[in-house]
Amino acid sequence: MSIKSKRRGSARSRRTTRPQPQIVKARGPADLLRFVPDLVAVDTEDSLVLVLFQRSEGTRSRTRGAMRVDLLHDDDPAALERWAAGVLQQALQVDGVTGIAVAAYTPQTFAPSGRPPAAPQVRAVGRQAERMGLQVLDRFCVGADGWGSLDDPALPRGGRPLAEIEPPQRHRVKPRSAAPVTVAAAGACAAFLADYGRWWTFADGVGGVLHGVRLSEPGSAFGVAAEAAPAMERYRWGEDTQEVVALIEGMLEPHEATADGAPCPCRALLLALAERQGIETLVLLQIAWGRGLAMEMWTAVTAPDGRGASLDRMVSAIGGGRFRRPDTDRIEHAIAVLQEVATLVPEEARRVAIDGMLAWLHWACGASSAAASYALRALRHHPGRDVPTMVLGKVERNELPLWAFRANPGRPDRFERLVEGGPAVVG
Repeated sequence: MSIKSKRRGSARSRRTTRPQPQIVKARGPADLLRFVPDLVAVDTEDSLVLVLFQRSEGTRSRTRGAMRVDLLHDDDPAALERWAAGVLQQALQVDGVTGIAVAAYTPQTFAPSGRPPAAPQVRAVGRQAERMGLQVLDRFCVGADGWGSLDDPALPRGGRPLAEIEPPQRHRVKPRSAAPVTVAAAGACAAFLADYGRWWTFADGVGGVLHGVRLSEPGSAFGVAAEAAPAMERYRWGEDTQEVVALIEGMLEPHEATADGAPCPCRALLLALAERQGIETLVLLQIAWGRGLAMEMWTAVTAPDGRGASLDRMVSAIGGGRFRRPDTDRIEHAIAVLQEVATLVPEEARRVAIDGMLAWLHWACGASSAAASYALRALRHHPGRDVPTMVLGKVERNELPLWAFRANPGRPDRFERLVEGGPAVVG
């Protein structure tokens, strides 16, 4: 009996389900500002926040999220114009945006002059947005002693009370964090670690047939007579590439539970692959973009004469650059698989590779807070590890992958078309 038919069902058949978005209607400026902290999910102190909108029906608009940048501390008109153009460049990268609301959060006060603090910055961004063809829905200044809208003719001297924009506790959204790990039963962990050892010890790994790949039968690339080196020793040097790619695809397929609870041997192979930093990147690319890209990248790293362009594409993809949007269904299922693998590894220090991959997958889907949490947990045990170090740096710089803004960042966005057109952008 093949491994596929006997033990494949170890892992639970579980696809993560996307939470349904909560629709909240803002009935005025104060209502909108109440939810800004939830939209950006970071501290808004000393920041400029753009709430992005897309016109839906008539004059009605729906938010497309929000973005935050550091507030510029300079009243020079030329400097403000250059800064505003850079801020709006990022907003125009988001698909479907037709309008914005601008909000400055500053430790400055309305007192003693009574005038809104950070008003020059807000006005500069508003003017630049209108030049770029965006509707400016409102312009807010939030200081240490009050708040107000520059478009409110009845704004009292000294602003309005901050209590009006305090978010209700029931509406606060806590940033996502790394999922806690509940270690599986001792028998499941022992079977998992035994399979892990077999991948590193035997030429045919766990033997038999796994996810349609013959590991030891005559004629197989894995046959003992053909290659005496242990399976993982061959994989780490780029041998048997097609079989490795097929096994990774099998890992992402739904697995039925088995009566004995033994994990599928592919789970142990996933950990073994993830622990090798160069291979970890290849596995992430396959998870996100599928078999075709995986074969291209495995070939690139093992065939120096054809690696240049492909390796450039690899850097762009893993770094969130000009690369098409990944398959989020595959990513969500891979997250569930990796979280399951983590439960089979009793020692947290041995989960470093799993946490690093989870960090990148969450970041690729725009979940920066969860990505940072996984990255920090990985780096606690392995400082300097490539993937979590890169992810944490991106999060700390408030950088999301370009595909978070556009489905295909390889094509010019509205800002780039404006630049090509010439005079639409100042600075």
